[in-house]
Amino acid sequence: MNSATPVRPERKKRGGSKVFFGEFGSGLKYEYEGDIPPVAQFEKDLSDDGSDGFEDIGQFRVHYNKADEKSKPKAIHNYLLGAKLGEGANAKVKEGIDVNTLRVVAVKIIERKHIMKLPDGLNSIKREIGIMKSMKKHPNVIELIEVIDYPKEPRIYVVMELANGCSLQDLMDLLPDKRIPVEQVKFYFRQLLLGLRHLHGKNIVHRDIKPENLMLTTEHELKISDFGVAEFLDKYNESDHVTKTSGSPAFLPPEIANGEYNFSGMAVDVWAAGVTLYFLLVGKIPFEAEGMLELFKKIREGVYTVPDFVDEEAKDLIRQMLNMNASERISVREVLKHPWLQEQSQHNVSGTSQQHAVVQAPRTTTLARGWDD
Repeated sequence: MNSATPVRPERKKRGGSKVFFGEFGSGLKYEYEGDIPPVAQFEKDLSDDGSDGFEDIGQFRVHYNKADEKSKPKAIHNYLLGAKLGEGANAKVKEGIDVNTLRVVAVKIIERKHIMKLPDGLNSIKREIGIMKSMKKHPNVIELIEVIDYPKEPRIYVVMELANGCSLQDLMDLLPDKRIPVEQVKFYFRQLLLGLRHLHGKNIVHRDIKPENLMLTTEHELKISDFGVAEFLDKYNESDHVTKTSGSPAFLPPEIANGEYNFSGMAVDVWAAGVTLYFLLVGKIPFEAEGMLELFKKIREGVYTVPDFVDEEAKDLIRQMLNMNASERISVREVLKHPWLQEQSQHNVSGTSQQHAVVQAPRTTTLARGWDD
């Protein structure tokens, strides 16, 4: 393989346009010709790494190592795919960029053959997509941009807004005592409540609220993600009750731990948000055990301790959110009016992030702004 610096083929520039250089998180180097720079990591020049192949995708000329077939750039429709951000049993998520608009996105790639083997697998994916489609854009909920689904194709591509920071769980895991400043907790928690209020107002219950599903941007915006077990409520029924048991065990309420088959979906979300608040303030969850049976026993008993360093108003809010009686549990709207959050509510949520967010959410995607003049 020729290790010399790759020769860039001549590209005729349009009047007034420039050629920008950069690198995607997957290591793919590119040239982009246009009037504005792409949102991508700045790199002064293409380095000498043997990347002697290139492929044009939209306005991007992507360089790759011809000796390594896996390094060849991949695209679906108008989205150039970059580094892998996460992976589950039946899907993985990659960063991407729309070659037409230059918007950085997250692309969830679902293997059709895997979900077809699961009970209700395809229907659950359709339900998740349907729920995301039904939601109007909200700053505290991950936005669905596009679904690319051809029945004869092996994969379904779900294109979503990319939160360019990390999950709230990832942020907590970076800290030795797993605790962030109280004002920052208020700042994030209020955004969670605003997102939940939006969902509940659209007759949607999330059913899996936990720090792992709360994404942060580097501008400290919190966004609710992962609607895999979310459920529509019957808009013609005054009750918000659901019958399917889903969610993460440590965040489930006593009514589910008791084996009830009909319960308030909104109250389930409030309980999970209460467990999340406890975790953010204390650094651990209120109910912990080795196995599922012991965990559910502790949840049913409802016995937990709030450390003395948590102030009384926060303790009161936790008690109301973790009320054992679902019918008496505080609602999302009532939580937003609680005295503990009133001081925070006086601030502009979008305009005071730097003031309140002391611990910085690290950037998980390597697509950062920059260009070569």
